[in-house]
Amino acid sequence: MIIPNLTIPSSNPGEGWVDAVTEQILYWSLYGQTCLSIVGQPSTELIADLETVIKRVGGAVDLLIRSDALAEDDALKLLNVGGSKIVCEDPFKDAAQMIPDDRMIVLQPQASDKLAAGDYVLIDQDPDVDEVAELEEKRVDTIIDAVWLESKPDFAGEFFAAVLKSDRPDGLWPTVITDPLGIALGLAYSNAESLTHALKSRQGTYWSRSRNGLWIKGATSGATQVLLGVRMDCDRDCLRFTVTQDAPGFCHRDTHTCFGEERSIATVVQRLAERIADTDPKSFTRKLANDPLMLRTKLLEEAEELSEASQTDDLHEIAWEAADVLYFSLVAMLKNGVGLEKVHQELARRMNRVVRRKNKLES
Repeated sequence: MIIPNLTIPSSNPGEGWVDAVTEQILYWSLYGQTCLSIVGQPSTELIADLETVIKRVGGAVDLLIRSDALAEDDALKLLNVGGSKIVCEDPFKDAAQMIPDDRMIVLQPQASDKLAAGDYVLIDQDPDVDEVAELEEKRVDTIIDAVWLESKPDFAGEFFAAVLKSDRPDGLWPTVITDPLGIALGLAYSNAESLTHALKSRQGTYWSRSRNGLWIKGATSGATQVLLGVRMDCDRDCLRFTVTQDAPGFCHRDTHTCFGEERSIATVVQRLAERIADTDPKSFTRKLANDPLMLRTKLLEEAEELSEASQTDDLHEIAWEAADVLYFSLVAMLKNGVGLEKVHQELARRMNRVVRRKNKLES
């Protein structure tokens, strides 16, 4: 796969760089992985700033940290706040073996005849789309300068077109569309033209079989999509788009999905958001969201009841109390503009830890 590479100096990147690099990482997260390359020996201040950056993006994108001058304890710090892997030309010298092998990438020469699935190569200058496609055929990931990719907006579309396959007479690629929680919204089809448009515009764009032309989702209905991620399946004959879907939804029947309304966590969140925004004074959810003391009291009360239920073997009671805690937690989140996908990202970030954090009872 293509991995965009962002380069930063080892010290004094400049005022506001944390916000800027966070924005750039999220912009390039479209491809699933982003590489952050440090030039030179990173300073203590830079490591601290990088920890802040990774905490912001660690669950939203697999972030690779590339440096040949990174101390192993600093590398461990960056992994433990959510970094995905450490990239280097050579393994750590005199390493204390704190970092598992599967969290370390040793770059391979592009010209090597020993490249194998799971390897990574760095292409510094003017990548050739056929060469990158050939590497992808070997399941070798390619790290490419993000500035160069930005200057060649058609490159990514050409890359996908070179490696994707289709057994359909029309040559289209089935495209599964999901929201950030992974809920399938529907199925559409893509070709080189629609995929290139989607990648360049960051919009949900597909190929309409009935109109035999581009279908930019929401262009007429207003139910637009922001494209967050593009993936190929393992056989490279199907795509998955991850999008944010505007109301009323993906389906032409004005539902969130083409599979009808489902009682999923996403529909619960949507209903709670609607009730918080409602003006009905009788709405308990609205009242709860606008009464901080009441919300705090209920959160503490329900958490205590769940704690007590967890000491029993009554599965129904535990589920009941957990549902109460989840309801009040969702109200606390939504009233402050925190969506469930943000919590999902935070949990995903924590899964990258190499060592387990001690809890208060253990310290």
